[in-house]
Amino acid sequence: MTQEYIRLLARKFFEGTASEEEKQLLHDWYDRLADDQSPETVTTTTAEGASEVRDRMHANLRSRQEQYKPVKRFGWIQRFAAWSSAAAAVVLVGFLLWTNGHKPTGSNVRLVTAPLGKTVRVNLPDGSHIWLNAGSILSYPAAFKGKTREVVLREGQAFFDIAHDTAKPFIVHAKTLDITVLGTSFDVKAYKNDRDIKVTVKTGKVGVQVRDKPGQPALMLLPAEQAVVPEKTQKILVNEISKPAIAPWKDNRLVFEDELLVEVLHALERKYNQHIVIEKPGLSTEKISLTLDDQPMNDVLKVLGFSKNFNYSQLNDSTIVIR
Repeated sequence: MTQEYIRLLARKFFEGTASEEEKQLLHDWYDRLADDQSPETVTTTTAEGASEVRDRMHANLRSRQEQYKPVKRFGWIQRFAAWSSAAAAVVLVGFLLWTNGHKPTGSNVRLVTAPLGKTVRVNLPDGSHIWLNAGSILSYPAAFKGKTREVVLREGQAFFDIAHDTAKPFIVHAKTLDITVLGTSFDVKAYKNDRDIKVTVKTGKVGVQVRDKPGQPALMLLPAEQAVVPEKTQKILVNEISKPAIAPWKDNRLVFEDELLVEVLHALERKYNQHIVIEKPGLSTEKISLTLDDQPMNDVLKVLGFSKNFNYSQLNDSTIVIR
């Protein structure tokens, strides 16, 4: 993403005209700036409130601005770059505060982010393992206390391989769902820009329940079953899915079975760290099945464009337009 484009997004943010996608671009740019393309784990000794999060973010910004301060720079450019950083920080702080109500219980909360283009493995204190797909955020306590083990998938997709413990059910909070297991492996996909939440079971049994319907019993899923929950209706639908299509992304592969083309393009955005703008009408209802390994982005788009009759062009280093 060019500095000129960052300045444009920052200006639109302060004018109140930035779209949610543009705000997310600023968010992603700040993540890359903050850790030089590497995943970041933030550990706090006590649960932070709004003021503590804001103070910590501002302190980090001041520290990084001093560290990367140019030797000679025009004053207005320097101020504008600082404003761009602040805009991205505000977006990130806002997102953290928005999800604050779903933090795991406990005073020592850890936050792990998988940046675009990368996956991250997380080892939990109970011996469980979690793989985070690109563009995902997970929070969990440093130690599981009480009668349950609870984590929050704040954004994105994760594959869970959970250590068995009949005395302490493992619960994943993802958007509007509560997912409960004793010991099993399963995938949860809950990106903000996907219309459906998906829970897919690889081994064992998984209970899925809509959070605002506490009187409704949990739906039990078996291996090779997938629960699809449209956010608009909150009605749980169950499909069968082949095992090769369960979390292949953690092995750097993508498998789509009769998937909406829009969701395929979202997956490509995250894998290749690109922003895709769809200008051609009608593509939102198209579906496709395909398997991808590690082909270059251009090769993938050529195949998709041929099969779905669209053209594409590279607008800049990080933006692709489909017409």
